[in-house]
Amino acid sequence: MIDISVVIPCYNEGNNIQKCISKALKAFDDINVSGEIIVVDNNSTDNTAEIAKNNGAKVVFCKQIGYGSALRCGFNSAKGKYIFMADGDDSYDFSEIPRFYNEIKDFDMITGTRLKGIIHKGAMPFLHRYLGTPVLTFILNLFYGTKLSDSQCGMRMFKKSCLDNIEFNTTGMEFASELFVTFAKKNYTIKEIPIHLYPVKGRKSKLNPLRDGLRHLFYLVLALHKI
Repeated sequence: MIDISVVIPCYNEGNNIQKCISKALKAFDDINVSGEIIVVDNNSTDNTAEIAKNNGAKVVFCKQIGYGSALRCGFNSAKGKYIFMADGDDSYDFSEIPRFYNEIKDFDMITGTRLKGIIHKGAMPFLHRYLGTPVLTFILNLFYGTKLSDSQCGMRMFKKSCLDNIEFNTTGMEFASELFVTFAKKNYTIKEIPIHLYPVKGRKSKLNPLRDGLRHLFYLVLALHKI
């Protein structure tokens, strides 16, 4: 029986993935749980998959491009009772897995909040921190009754059973919003805990603020009509 499945969506994270895997494995030992690490390679052109395999992760190849596509592939492969998701760029600290695990038994999802945690210098652009994320979070809370402070945090743990009978539709960055919307529609319980966010080393951010922000906004509006 696997307790935790760690799902890491990746595109060209050869410089960072080993650190993420090592921290996750140590977290399993620290709380004495059985776990698996699933690295979802989303058409990388570097050695991400090789490094992941050599460091003890299971590698799943997802040909459909997109953050949401990669996570959905990872979720489908997960065998654990709980799924923990975070990016493979070492911006999220996988050493924090025990904090999520200690809370999840009483809730359906535990999600990080960067805005109430510590955002290290250079980790989040000014407009993301003070405009994009707050606005999207406000809309999510207004439309769907959630009470979040950071709807765009990609570090979350939830019960795998919550995915039963859920059919996801998005493939891009807006999947971060869809996951919250589907949980809200099913009245699943969600708790936020403050986390650290670190700057990505070795490459530029893959986010496109205007494009990704609009995709989130369009999804939140369209999904409202499907309630």
